[in-house]
Amino acid sequence: MSVSLSAAVTLGLLYFLSVGLNEQVAEGCKCLQRHPQQVFCESDIVIRVKVTGNVAGTRPDLVAYSVKVITKYKPNNKKAIWVIYSDKTSCGAHLENGEYLLSGRVVAGVMVFGLCDLVWRWDQLPSVQKRNLNLYQTGCACEITSCTGASCLNTKHQRKCLVGVKNSISLGYEEALQAVCLPGRHGSCRWQKGLK
Repeated sequence: MSVSLSAAVTLGLLYFLSVGLNEQVAEGCKCLQRHPQQVFCESDIVIRVKVTGNVAGTRPDLVAYSVKVITKYKPNNKKAIWVIYSDKTSCGAHLENGEYLLSGRVVAGVMVFGLCDLVWRWDQLPSVQKRNLNLYQTGCACEITSCTGASCLNTKHQRKCLVGVKNSISLGYEEALQAVCLPGRHGSCRWQKGLK
C-alpha cells in the first residue's frame, strides 16, 4: 500500500510541476496593451529603418541587425545608428529585410528593442499612424490611461486622456488608435482625431 501511495504522491507532484512549467513556457512574453503614443513617449529611440540583414554582434545575448536609418523621430540628434539589437529571449523580435518602425531603449550605448516596443513593418502601418508619429512627441506631457465604469466619467483628469468606455471624455481603444493625446488650453490634455 505504501508503494502505491508514494507513486500517487510522486505522480501528483509531477503533474503540478509540469502544469506550472507549461504555463510559464506558454506565457512567454507578456506585453501590456498600450497606445502607440505611450510606447513612443516611454522609448529612448523611435526610428524608421531599412533592415539590410543580420550581422555579427559584439553582445552574445543579443541578435544584431544592420540598418539604414530613414527617419529618426526620437531623439532628434545626429548620432548615426548602423546596428540595432534585439533580445534573444522570448520577448525579442525577429526582423526580416525591409522597412520597419521601431522603438527601443538605449543599453550600454546601443539600441535594444523587443516585442513590447513598436515593431511594425512600415508597409503594414496604417496611414493614420504614420501621420500621428510626428505629433506623438508633442503629447508626451500627457498620460494615456485606461478607465472602467465610473472612472471613465470623471472629468478631473487634467493631464490624462482616457481609454475605455466611449463617452464625451474617453475613447474606446480602437477609436483611440486613430487619435493623438495632446495638451490643450490651461494644460489639460484631450484626444484629437482626424489630424493631417
